Amino acid sequence: MKSIKFLIVFIVIIGLASCSQTKKESQQISESEKQIAKKIDGLLSQMSYAEKMGQLSQVVLKKSDDNLEQQIRAGKVGSLLLSAGSIPSVAKRNEMQRIAVEESRLGIPIIFGHDVIHGYKTIFPLSLAQSCTWDTLLVKEAASLAAKEASAFGIDWTFAPMVDVSRDPRWGRIAECFGEDAYLNGCFGAASIKGYQGEDVANPEKVVACLKHFVGYGAAMGGRDYQYTEISERSLHEVYLPPFKAGVDAGALTVMSAFNDINGIPSTANEKNLTQILKNKWQFPGFVVSDWDAVEHLTHHGMAADSIDAGVKALHAGIDMEMKSLIYPKIPKGKIDGEKLDEAVRRVLYVKFRKALFANPYTDEKRQDSELLSKEKRALARKVAAQSMVLLENNQVLPIRKGKLVVSVVGPFAKEKQLMGWWRSEGNEKDLVSASKGLKDNAPAGVQVIDEVNASTDVIIACVGEKRNLFGENNSRSDIRLPNNQSEFIEGLKKHKKPIVTVVFNGRPLNLAAEKQNSDALLIAWHPGTEAGNALADLIYGNENPSGKLTTTFPAATGHIPMYYNHRNSGRPELNTYLHQLVKPLYPFGYGLTYSVFKYEDIQLSSSKMNTKGSFELSAKITNTSKTEGTEIVQLYIHDLVGSTTRPIKELKGFKKISLKAGEAKEVKFIVKAKDLAVLNADLEPVVEAGEFEVWIAPNSDKGLKASFTIEASKN
Repeated sequence: MKSIKFLIVFIVIIGLASCSQTKKESQQISESEKQIAKKIDGLLSQMSYAEKMGQLSQVVLKKSDDNLEQQIRAGKVGSLLLSAGSIPSVAKRNEMQRIAVEESRLGIPIIFGHDVIHGYKTIFPLSLAQSCTWDTLLVKEAASLAAKEASAFGIDWTFAPMVDVSRDPRWGRIAECFGEDAYLNGCFGAASIKGYQGEDVANPEKVVACLKHFVGYGAAMGGRDYQYTEISERSLHEVYLPPFKAGVDAGALTVMSAFNDINGIPSTANEKNLTQILKNKWQFPGFVVSDWDAVEHLTHHGMAADSIDAGVKALHAGIDMEMKSLIYPKIPKGKIDGEKLDEAVRRVLYVKFRKALFANPYTDEKRQDSELLSKEKRALARKVAAQSMVLLENNQVLPIRKGKLVVSVVGPFAKEKQLMGWWRSEGNEKDLVSASKGLKDNAPAGVQVIDEVNASTDVIIACVGEKRNLFGENNSRSDIRLPNNQSEFIEGLKKHKKPIVTVVFNGRPLNLAAEKQNSDALLIAWHPGTEAGNALADLIYGNENPSGKLTTTFPAATGHIPMYYNHRNSGRPELNTYLHQLVKPLYPFGYGLTYSVFKYEDIQLSSSKMNTKGSFELSAKITNTSKTEGTEIVQLYIHDLVGSTTRPIKELKGFKKISLKAGEAKEVKFIVKAKDLAVLNADLEPVVEAGEFEVWIAPNSDKGLKASFTIEASKN
């Protein structure tokens, strides 16, 4: 009965994902799923209890020795986790796989996992930075090339993308998500999955993706990593779950549970979220892996009496594979429900079949030589980095063109090589281009770049920021100003009475009030990865026009946190203040400057009314009124004025990235569908409510052209 249930789930998922395919292609996929289910049945019928538990165990590879090889031979290793710095040679990886396939009783291959978060050897910008490109195709391409590089070194599975909505920049892992908006996290999460897994994850150049962390991890109390979360059912379903649903719909084959306790139930033991919602309601066909030691952590949460109790509760809740602590094999037979155990094993085997590890378990050793830091990958890394940087201020200082100028590049990050972020996989600092080197190597004719400020200086470029150990996992900060007296350093440069361009290499939104006051231009560079300095030079010298826009709000004070654009109004919205302070962002969500000037005008609706099943076209004219060709990110926002529940003051519902030549105008169109404006009713089911709405076509969440429309109740 259980195998029939799983076969139905697999076929339903494939059916939903292949609506655009031909009938013949769909039939072929369904037949393939039937064959996979049949093979899984055959293996399960032969497996011992120990072998089943082995498939649910992920061992951290520290070194390959006789003991590990014996475990593999005995069928006790379902997956190997390869940490940065401990990745074996492809030959050694293949040897371990050979033992599993040729010397274990059932020949079940190992799936090799590694954190390929934003690049493997060629490091792309942080995920948060990538979202500032507002370009899903570009993010998909970066993930695809990262997969190509990683798979050449024997990696089958990455633990990305992270789609945890985060609205607290104190939290270090905000660097790893795609910003504060649920819709954007869903868009970029789906794009990443399609990049990692491709059309067919069985392709040797693709890797299995992993949505993480399910769910609510980004709402950690006080922005302190691992802490518990209090999330209402409405916020859970409107904010934190939707990006995961988008990822499941995009075909993600694995999901990682979160560390946090959510409303009193740790994520690792949360049967409602893991099984009822993820597996049953959404019909997710793959497997769920715990985070590092998270099953063992149930004892610290006070949810389990000991490790065995923790393992039983985690597996019964829906954790199919346990990472690192190896508790599952220690659980005595009889403590685990047999159907639950078989279901977990089925899911792991299903992913291994989908990845074609049974048919092609080995990695071609020749690939690694051609894939490493290729020109193609470096060029893409440079492009993504340039488009992810966000220009916040520019008092006619940038770009620096040809001419007899002396540019002083100074500051603690001028020659910094640790600009790959907290997750850097196999990235090497020796391969990274520093800000100073990039600006020197790419300087226009007549521009001299020096490392100090002296009497000959014409422009100062101050490079400041956060080192990689100030953000990322378990690197939360109580003060989000620039650390280590860097603000004072910038202020001290004013004595030279020269224009100051401040470049910030950061991993989170920062309070840059002092930098705004003391800089003539202000550029957010994030941790841009391997091509950091070259990408920076492209923008500074005008070879590329800045186009990035923020996907998180930059607050004017740490005490204003949490601050995000799509908040709800109170009954006294005019009193949304602190004593003697207005609560207004320093830089709002969606904000970013270019070297061009764009004019928004003539907002038009094809109809000001539609029914609950209808749609209309919305358009505006965007004109580049400057003499510089540029790219603009046009954003669509909606506000439901009166509803059965209170609604955010604005909600992002779409965006388009357009390029305009000097003087060129384009009509930008959006299709607004009533179904996309659905809200959750008292039973948390989506419904389209009649009423009045406001709509904006805008350059950011704080401005734009405004119109209104009505949704009328449909007649029965």
